[in-house]
Amino acid sequence: MTPPKDFKLLNQTHVRFRSGAFESVAYSNTVQTPLVGPILTAHKTAAPLKLILNQTVTFNILISNTGNRSAEMRLVDTLPAGLSFIPNSVLLDGSPLPGVSPLNGIPLGSIQVGSSVQVIFQAIVIAIPASHLFRNEAELVYNFSTLDGRVVSDSVMSNQVTLEVVPFQLAVHASLSSPVTFLGDVIFYDLIIRNDGLLPMENVIVFLPLPEGFEFIPGSVVIDGVLVPWIDPAAGIYIGYLAPGAVVAVRVAIRLAQMPAETQIPFQANIEYTVNGTSYRTPANLLILSVTIPSLTVSLAVDHPRTTTGSKLTYTVTVTNDNSFAVDAYLSRLIPQGTTFVPDSLTIGGAPRKGNSLAAGISLGTLVAGSTTVVAYQVIVPPGYAGSADPPILNQVEATYTYRLTDGRVVKQNAMSNPVATEINAPVITVHAHAKPMYYEAERSVYFSISVQNTGNLAAEATLYRSDYPLGFYLLDPQLNDNQIPSFMLTEGVFLGLLAPGSTAIISYWIYVSDSEEIANESLTQVATRYTARYNYHYEDGYYNGESLSNELILPIEQNIE
Repeated sequence: MTPPKDFKLLNQTHVRFRSGAFESVAYSNTVQTPLVGPILTAHKTAAPLKLILNQTVTFNILISNTGNRSAEMRLVDTLPAGLSFIPNSVLLDGSPLPGVSPLNGIPLGSIQVGSSVQVIFQAIVIAIPASHLFRNEAELVYNFSTLDGRVVSDSVMSNQVTLEVVPFQLAVHASLSSPVTFLGDVIFYDLIIRNDGLLPMENVIVFLPLPEGFEFIPGSVVIDGVLVPWIDPAAGIYIGYLAPGAVVAVRVAIRLAQMPAETQIPFQANIEYTVNGTSYRTPANLLILSVTIPSLTVSLAVDHPRTTTGSKLTYTVTVTNDNSFAVDAYLSRLIPQGTTFVPDSLTIGGAPRKGNSLAAGISLGTLVAGSTTVVAYQVIVPPGYAGSADPPILNQVEATYTYRLTDGRVVKQNAMSNPVATEINAPVITVHAHAKPMYYEAERSVYFSISVQNTGNLAAEATLYRSDYPLGFYLLDPQLNDNQIPSFMLTEGVFLGLLAPGSTAIISYWIYVSDSEEIANESLTQVATRYTARYNYHYEDGYYNGESLSNELILPIEQNIE
């Protein structure tokens, strides 16, 4: 029913008559009949007007009553094939109507005169029509009561909306093998690319710009499960032709080579392709990768920057877990080379740990986030510590620790302490002996020369002792630094005096072999000679001593005695 705007129907009759040659018209009076009923309009809009497969469209219908009677209404909208109503998306004047569908009719209730209501609902594109167009209009079914009590039913159609459907669409889904990474870790970036359109796509290329600190693993590109090592992902991963409905899977490995400035790293690939000669670009879904920055601080201190041999050094290791998560920590490389651990000197957190040997390291157990653990132990610098003229004792402790990522992976990292050095102030006495000739012969002499050198940085008083000789072997002409000395007794040795750093004392003598029955003894085939330098020195408030052994000279005996 569409009454005129003034809601009145005017009616008047007339009579045409003729008498002979005379014609005329006679008019009746005008009768005015008022019209009663609603005047309904339904204005429909849609957004967006250009769609692709799996895209959502929102319909908006504004319904107004400009008549003179209220009406009970129901909105019916039969969507075209390819559009599917999204359940529970109906809104009536902003209020949701759960369970209501426009296909079965949306009850609008009574629309009063001069009022309007707004209906909104959504649909999704599930198929692309052959015409690439959706045409749709809604029907407004209503009824009202006249003044005399009659019920009148009718319907009004809305305007038609036309939606364009793009005939091609590239669907892209990206994922990472893990949502979290760390320095040196390798992560896999995966793409599923699907042609959901009706047209083929050509020259499909995947570009993945890498954020700061990341690099591609060369030869890691995998397409549909096949390794393609010749593709350089930095230059783009070429897919080529993608038929309608075709799916291709792409994987590439990336590594965190340098720590980035940010800890939340975005990854988003772009896929370029051509359809009917026109180039397009589709971004993949945005991914965020969290970078874990493990931080375990290891600080090393020693109680003496300078010491001497035979003394003890106390090392203190402070381990701080600066992470927001717990770690299991282990300390190693605790004992400096050339030193010896002092048994039962280990303390962890102030508590003594008896019976521990530090050769294999020690476990600190689980360190909770933000905690600090202090480890202390002692070593001995042995007498005669080998080294140069100024040999420092170097120490640097390593901490290895493990933690679990949010993806379940267990990672082991390491942290090195600061290096510490202790200068050794001590004499370093070395003894070297040689003989000429290198054999004994009856009624002949062998010349022995022994050099005693101090390569350390402190002076020391030294005495040289020799090993014993068999009967028939006579020590002759002992000298110290080319000066004759009274003797080179077995028990007393030769006092060398004070050996300054860098100085050398040389002792020499002859061994004469007599022609005697002892020499003729067949059981004596060789004689071994070795020397020992015993020394003492003063450092700070203490006195220390040590000894050094020479090389051993083993000379055979040539016997020609019958």
